[in-house]
Amino acid sequence: MDKLTRKVEILLNNEVEEQEFVKQISSFYKKECYIYAIIPEYEKELLNELSTDFIVVKPISTSRFLNWDTSQLGYIKDSKKQYIYKFYLRSTTMDCIFFSEVDVSKHLQTINKKNPDIYKIFEMNRIPHMTIGHDGQWINVIKYN
Repeated sequence: MDKLTRKVEILLNNEVEEQEFVKQISSFYKKECYIYAIIPEYEKELLNELSTDFIVVKPISTSRFLNWDTSQLGYIKDSKKQYIYKFYLRSTTMDCIFFSEVDVSKHLQTINKKNPDIYKIFEMNRIPHMTIGHDGQWINVIKYN
């Protein structure tokens, strides 16, 4: 990270409840929040729950323990912040979840098998965002000056 990038870690309680987690995200994103994710096929329950709100940009192949699986790359414009906690609960089983108040959906087409890193979209375009830290113990807030 360069000098113009600021990273803040917000520690979470071991068993943070939905209201508290949403409150943390809402303190940064007052209005809507976009959730960008690569959802593995084995998360069928989540995909069904998200229904038509999750906009699939494209299926991509992802490697998991020497197997190749298909995952769904997409996003949700979560104006009511009703899905934020669902993604938090699955953050330990999904590799890629980003929160932002900026619509970067047009950039998602650049993601492919050779370059499955959504982080580069945010970094290269200097777009503020959040990620969930290891084991859901904290939130990483990335801001650019």
